Amino acid sequence: MAEFTGERVIPGLVDADLFNEHVSRYRFAARLIRPGAAVLDLGCGTGYGTAELAAAGSIIGADVSSEAVAWAQEHYGRPGVRFIEASCDALPLSSAQFDVITAFEVIEHLEDWRGLLREASRLLQPGGLFVVSTPNKSYYAETRGASGPNPFHRHEFELAEFEAALFEFFPHVRIWTQNHAAAIVFAPSNPANGILDAEGSRAPESAHFYLAVCSEKDVVPNEVFAWVPESGNLLRERELHVAKLERELAEKDRWLARSIAELSELHREHEKTQQELQQQNLWAEQLNTRISERDARIEGLQNEANERLAWLRNIEASAAAVELDLNAEVAARTAWARGLESELAEKVTHVKILMGDNADLTNTIEGLLAAITDLKAERAQVAKSRWMRLGGTLHLGPVLPDAE
Repeated sequence: MAEFTGERVIPGLVDADLFNEHVSRYRFAARLIRPGAAVLDLGCGTGYGTAELAAAGSIIGADVSSEAVAWAQEHYGRPGVRFIEASCDALPLSSAQFDVITAFEVIEHLEDWRGLLREASRLLQPGGLFVVSTPNKSYYAETRGASGPNPFHRHEFELAEFEAALFEFFPHVRIWTQNHAAAIVFAPSNPANGILDAEGSRAPESAHFYLAVCSEKDVVPNEVFAWVPESGNLLRERELHVAKLERELAEKDRWLARSIAELSELHREHEKTQQELQQQNLWAEQLNTRISERDARIEGLQNEANERLAWLRNIEASAAAVELDLNAEVAARTAWARGLESELAEKVTHVKILMGDNADLTNTIEGLLAAITDLKAERAQVAKSRWMRLGGTLHLGPVLPDAE
């Protein structure tokens, strides 16, 4: 039982108001128990309430939680008081053996809440009392507020439904309202007795809790019961609570001031970051502009390179065509010149054979020699032509002997 979860009250781990709210029910029930009575406390939890009823002859506390039973046995177990692990709607106990059975803030935790009432009726002796309490559904929901429904509650009751459920199993039902009210207490240091002047609640539908005593017949006085615990100095408690709240408020104010200062610093850092971001964005825009200009320049150079490459390819194609034409022309003229040389050689031979004082033959020879001279001059002219020079520059086409 290391912490209070809201399912069971743990002494020392809840505030005094909540603890007294639970203990007061056991104080109410203790007035109904005669000495030597057999008592059963259903849903005993950690056993603090079972111990309040220990004036009885014997008392059993029952709870479904093994951890709670072990804690109760360790802290409150003694002769005449024992604790068992058992479900409140199925108890391993013989019928009609208890004078008083209590079940405080248990019925709303059960899916089979009728099973608890059935077991209480079975285990109660004739003339015995069943004392049971539960929170007022409408008021309890209001107090929970934003926290929402209690996750440990399975079925909550309003007054009419609670009363009707009890009448299903018990012939007589008397219901008290339980409210945590402020009181003005006049007390000597050593009081001999107490006098109660209390009207109680006139509006049961707005009560905090309902507590019922069920029996075969009306055996319980119709009285107001009020318990003022030692820790019931509400004004002092409120003063302490207000002081605590003021300390918490001062701490929260300091925390708020620190938070505001931190927020201001964060705001300044944010503005600084925004300025740096704007500068970086401006630099990025300038860089993007330069990149765009560079890309455009690269694209222009690429287009220019492509145009020049196309021009060079056209030049290469033209040079190749010129080379072919020149090669063909040179080949043709070379063949023609060789034919002339062969013809000249034949004629020179013929001339040598027929040479004499014949003037016509001499003239013929001279004419052939002149033709040869003209042919060489023409070949030299071809070698010096624009196309042959272009071919030489590009290292294309033949190299004519006369051009060397």
